[in-house]
Formats: sequence, C-alpha cells, structure tokens
Amino acid sequence: MASHEELLGRIPIFSVLDPKEVKKLAADANEVSYPAGTSLAESGTAGITFSVVVEGTLEVSLQGRPVRTLGPGDYFGEMALIDKESRSASVVATSECRCLVFTRWVFRPFAVSHPEVAWALLEMMVDRVREAEAR
Repeated sequence: MASHEELLGRIPIFSVLDPKEVKKLAADANEVSYPAGTSLAESGTAGITFSVVVEGTLEVSLQGRPVRTLGPGDYFGEMALIDKESRSASVVATSECRCLVFTRWVFRPFAVSHPEVAWALLEMMVDRVREAEAR
C-alpha cells in the first residue's frame, strides 16, 4: 500500500509539487476511517474539510442522483473550501473506507502559498463544469 506522500504525489493537483512539499502536506492530514453507509458530505451543509480517498469507494450524488464513484486517489470537498459556501453534492461511503482529511484552516493557506496547486484546482473545476454542461 502506498504511503500518504506517495498517494498525494500521484494526484494531479499535487503532482506539481516538490516531494518535500507533498511530505509537509501529508503531515497535516488526519486519516479517518468510515464504515460503509456513512455520509461524509451532505449537499446544502457547511463544508470545512477537503478529503482524499486512501482506500474504499464512495458515491457522489447531486439532487439524489448518483453522478460519480470515487476511489483511492480521488478527492472531494474542495469547492466548499474555496467559496466558503455549502456543499454542492452528497458523498456516501459504499464500502468501508479511509480518507485523508484536511481542514479549511490547513488547506486554504497551503493552496494560497502554492499557486501551482490553486491553478491545478482551477483546471480541475473547469473540467467538471464542462462535463456538467455536456450532460
């Protein structure tokens, strides 16, 4: 199994970082385990965390409709951290899972001090908007 640093270093938004910076980021994460069926994010609620899936599967749904399945290396919660608004989607563990969880007060300063991460987040969000518009 990959270390937290290796996992984060393979994620496109963090792959632009120097390994030393990835190590610092990994040190600020809290690993949390969730049983299957746990709601990790609920649409319309406040979002103060950004999570990276370490192990297991999760289902993302919009307005009650499944739209995406997440697995190791996928992440969620970044939109609510960026705009300080409520969650736009719900996320439920479909199997037992583990996630690296970053709080807003850890992740925002990290992204601000690493503009390459902020830019990678923008690119990912543009991809999601284009995907949503194509539906």
